[in-house]
Amino acid sequence: MLDSNTIFDRDDLMGKLNRRTVDPSSPAPLYYQLYTMLRDAIASGVLQSGSKMPSEKELAATFDVSRNTARRALAELANDNMVIRRRGRGTVVDYNKQHDPIHAPLTDLMQGLDEINTKVTALKIDFTVPPSEIAQKFNAGDEELCNLHRLRNIHEVPYVYYDTWTRGFDRTLTKKKLESNARFELFVEYGIEIVRFEQYLSAERATPEIAKALTIGTGKPLLKRVRYSYDDDGELVDYLSGVYNTDLFSYKMEADLK
Repeated sequence: MLDSNTIFDRDDLMGKLNRRTVDPSSPAPLYYQLYTMLRDAIASGVLQSGSKMPSEKELAATFDVSRNTARRALAELANDNMVIRRRGRGTVVDYNKQHDPIHAPLTDLMQGLDEINTKVTALKIDFTVPPSEIAQKFNAGDEELCNLHRLRNIHEVPYVYYDTWTRGFDRTLTKKKLESNARFELFVEYGIEIVRFEQYLSAERATPEIAKALTIGTGKPLLKRVRYSYDDDGELVDYLSGVYNTDLFSYKMEADLK
């Protein structure tokens, strides 16, 4: 633990953070990547309440970022009431508050999440034959489907990674169009009619690819949502798989039994 009498130990800090580093190639801002690492360590008790945090200078040198980046990361922790910053005395862990996640209704169809104040980052648009397990669900054979990889962000911070397969999109679909229109609007534009869907919730751990995209640690538990959407003939037309950082997102379901 980094108490007020402890000399800063870079290797000790890196060990506590599971050797995580910031990634300049990630779409997430550097300050947020650093903030996320420190936040997770505090929330999990690795950096304990009452312990002294590394200084801006020490964080900047350890993670090869600017002092402004380190300063903002510490400021975000202070805004979350996870640390107390004292002039001339440094920053001390004072964890006493949980994050307030985004809530979304379990019964949303297409527009529910898109109506939240968020933005989409399109990572990949591809038209290809899907893997066999996906092809079987579509009865697609060797048919090419549209595969999209997207991030949804709030305040420039990614909280969900989507991997979708859709029958009905064509190559006029561009990243610009995908980022400026809700998917349910694109379904209407491309004549994709959905009359029924099935949705499943589960949990899985972040793979290295997902962890990098969401700026979280590999192996972090995530909420997984899988949705199958069907047309009037009962044919699958859209498959959506989304994994959510539960620090920033949750589902809420209410039932009125009267």
